[in-house]
Amino acid sequence: MLIALDIGNNHVTIGGFDGDDIRFVAAIAADERQTGEQYACALKNVFALYGAEREHITGAALCSVVPGLTPIMQRALRFLTDGPILTVGAGIKTGLNIKIDQPRTLGADRVVTAVRASRTVPMPCVIVDLGTATTFTVLDQTGALVGSAIAAGVRLGLTSLKEYAAQLPSVGLETMPRSVLGKTTAEAMQVGAVYGAAAMIDGLIDRYAEALGQTPTVLLTGGMAQTVRPYLRTRTIHEPLLALRGLADIWYKNHGSDRKAN
Repeated sequence: MLIALDIGNNHVTIGGFDGDDIRFVAAIAADERQTGEQYACALKNVFALYGAEREHITGAALCSVVPGLTPIMQRALRFLTDGPILTVGAGIKTGLNIKIDQPRTLGADRVVTAVRASRTVPMPCVIVDLGTATTFTVLDQTGALVGSAIAAGVRLGLTSLKEYAAQLPSVGLETMPRSVLGKTTAEAMQVGAVYGAAAMIDGLIDRYAEALGQTPTVLLTGGMAQTVRPYLRTRTIHEPLLALRGLADIWYKNHGSDRKAN
């Protein structure tokens, strides 16, 4: 079994792969104050919960947007497997053609989602990842990564409003107004956050279509994808496990192509 870890700002998402099949997906909190030993215990408990025994783990692949957590998680994984541990970064074979300035500054999470997209959906493609930040990753007709955009995420925008505007309340997004015409301050903030994010996505996709010369496939991923997707006018494909599957693709590319279940 291959273990894939996507280390985000708030959560570490964990996937267990038998070949191309995902046996389980779980999440634990991302916290740089934890030690490698503490994370090893947390991961061991997750693996036990899903019946992933140490002898069945052939290796691990991870990508991270939290540099301080990367060595901690690497140390944790070394307690749990004798197999190779791959960290997406410079020197790792991905097969992705990156045509941007300063490609080494591109986030590892965006590399892994682009790798998966380039293998599985028609090109050109735009990957919209709705997490702490909302990111747009653009692949051209050949599958090359040619551009991107980064904006504040939906929840980050709401948190910033509450922090810097004294009269604005904290609001949740569990229940949304039925109309774009918000009737209360809370509804106005919800409309701005969610309908606003949807409008931004629709508008940028139109502009990317102009830049690319054709309408792109749009992949939607990230923790806020399901919240925003109902308000989009753009046709999208929701792929919540895009990063984990991209990690598996990269691991197999670097450690052999055998994807048979272990």
